[in-house]
Amino acid sequence: MKSIFFIRTSLEMLGAIEARKQFGVIDTLLIIKSDRRQDSTINFLIKKSEGWNNIIRTKKKTSYGISWLKLVKKLNKEKYKYLFTRAFPIASYFVNNLNYEKLYILDDGAATIAIAKEYKNTGNLTKRFSLFKGKNKVGFKYDLVQKIYASNKIKIDEDVTDVNFFTFYNLPDYENNEYVQNNFTWLHSLKNNSKKENSNKVYLIGTAVVDSKILLFEDYFTTLKRISEFYKDKEIVYVPHKREDSKELKTLEKELNFNIRRNKFNIELDFLLNNEFPTHVTGTISTALIILKGIYKESEIDFFNFDDSKIIENKKKVIIDVYKYQEKYINYNRLNY
Repeated sequence: MKSIFFIRTSLEMLGAIEARKQFGVIDTLLIIKSDRRQDSTINFLIKKSEGWNNIIRTKKKTSYGISWLKLVKKLNKEKYKYLFTRAFPIASYFVNNLNYEKLYILDDGAATIAIAKEYKNTGNLTKRFSLFKGKNKVGFKYDLVQKIYASNKIKIDEDVTDVNFFTFYNLPDYENNEYVQNNFTWLHSLKNNSKKENSNKVYLIGTAVVDSKILLFEDYFTTLKRISEFYKDKEIVYVPHKREDSKELKTLEKELNFNIRRNKFNIELDFLLNNEFPTHVTGTISTALIILKGIYKESEIDFFNFDDSKIIENKKKVIIDVYKYQEKYINYNRLNY
């Protein structure tokens, strides 16, 4: 029986590859919501992992319209074993309309922590999988789309209570739902010829806290400066997030003497494909830290906190939850501001 993998980012593509391998899925349908920033990495991963016998790429910009209606009507003619997807509104097309045996949520970075917590507290992810309600959209054009969809029996929201997770986070099982651990089986297979790096080099993983309006740049800079002082006798290689501003990166390079490393794909893949074995990796909040610990178990991987008083108020709880989860996997060096 065929299984569907619906992804948009390279992290989700990595999750799909690992899920396909761990679940032993042979008959696959990979649906990609195009994201130009990540298309090249996704294309590389598809080619490298091989065996994706059915691939559908949706239009780059639209999240509703005739193309989606036609796709759903085409897909709901079959029955599927598994549906793997990130928990975001556009996945409602498949979650609420297709005939499948089990739904698994793929990791979406640190957001997975909040999603799992929401599901545990409420017993559902209905709002996460509501096409327009999830985005709080109202107005004539949305009413019209809903009427057209309804006339074609396309549901834009439905109760979503039977949810399972495929995740690299250590989330507990409860009741009848599964939290299947991502063992990085495929990524480990790329590591065979890795050579250990110089122990004097520390890779500092960047994060998009400024772009995500969690911290102001000057406050993020303060944290990075404290980290650089902690490793004052080390060479710091800063690996920026794709959404970090180029001018701000130049400031880090000039004022903190960081060696900026821009990756071709993402840091995990670049290490593996270049046969690198980092002995020391650090950062603040980043999914990459946990993934790298899963791949390089012998490496020293740790993280630092921000100045909590500088975090935008409505983001504080989420960040503290991320600290708690990261602390389960990697060393926590707490900074006093």
